[in-house]
Amino acid sequence: FAPGRITALPAQPAYLRYARLNDLTLEIPKLGVRIPIVGIPRSGNSWDLTWLSSQAGWLNGTAFPTWAGNSVLTAHVYLASGLPGPFVNLGTLAWGDEIIVHLDGQDYVYQVREVRLVRPYDLSVLRHEDLPWLTLVTCRGYDAASDSYPWRLAVRAVQTAIR
Repeated sequence: FAPGRITALPAQPAYLRYARLNDLTLEIPKLGVRIPIVGIPRSGNSWDLTWLSSQAGWLNGTAFPTWAGNSVLTAHVYLASGLPGPFVNLGTLAWGDEIIVHLDGQDYVYQVREVRLVRPYDLSVLRHEDLPWLTLVTCRGYDAASDSYPWRLAVRAVQTAIR
């Protein structure tokens, strides 16, 4: 969505409904972010994030958050209202910053290991991992002329503790 511009959304089709994942939440202490995580169904080779709003979306087909593998979560940098989204300041994270996934009374703690820009169709950040990794992805660099974001910001973190 464009910063500072309201975007009208169509009705969400039933086959693209996001799955509620009970008490699964994402916390990024440095950013003051604590939001629910919903499941985004895969539709062909992509995920439709149109109706995500102020939540994080787990991309179905990547490892389930807290499990071994690469769990990919996304959230908007700007919302359909034109206001800043949950990941507007994601690019300020750096090596060692904590990201926490809360589930069933447990805190799964991850530490940032990489922050980088990739093109929208660069799927390298979705790659499999043997250990529990968390990859946070959002849009970056809104271009008004094309009404699009030419970059994706990817923050990759490895699990370091369970409390």
